[in-house]
Amino acid sequence: MPFKKSHVPPDLLEKNKPQQQRAVQTYEGILNAASELLVELGVERISTNLIAERAGITVPALYRYFKNKYAVLYALGARLMDRQNQILVGWHETYFDPSEPEKLFVEVEGLVRETYDVTREQPASLAVLSAMRAIPILQEVRLQSHKRMTQWLLSQWEAFYEIDDEERIGVQSRMSMEVAMTAVEMSIEDSETSADIAIEEAAKIIVLYWRDMISRMSYKGG
Repeated sequence: MPFKKSHVPPDLLEKNKPQQQRAVQTYEGILNAASELLVELGVERISTNLIAERAGITVPALYRYFKNKYAVLYALGARLMDRQNQILVGWHETYFDPSEPEKLFVEVEGLVRETYDVTREQPASLAVLSAMRAIPILQEVRLQSHKRMTQWLLSQWEAFYEIDDEERIGVQSRMSMEVAMTAVEMSIEDSETSADIAIEEAAKIIVLYWRDMISRMSYKGG
């Protein structure tokens, strides 16, 4: 589920979407270079000049795709958020049974684990996530992505249930996503933390939220 571009400040949007193979290679080279530099130098010290140098292109060539370094960081963050969001969408579509929503409970750990796997697989994922939290203009992008996924999840439930307390269920849905992401980020950031245990514990918390959510719904199917 790609991030909705209408929520993204214009300065963060790509100037040109690459179509030809050579342009795609240049674009990917920019993102790879930015990932490496983000890990090596941190978000404050990287620049478009350094990114272009590492990618082996000129600065004007980089500017054909991105307006500034924050646009490059946004592209990295959006790619990661899209992949994480797609995990939730695919998982829900696979396991959700509106007549027996409790079946989801046994699959929650798998959801958190898949999110962990896809996050860990992306180069510099932790540095990208840290940048999305640290930079004000990117904080809003991250916030809107989480809100959008919360709204999407609620829309799936509202199609089948009468909801007594939508505001509370919205908060519970959002908090369950934050719990999952906390476990994922903690497992990647801290090598002394067992990913298995963090994932298992996050799943327990999420199930508690979702069990309460279900108690506040009435199935429309009778």
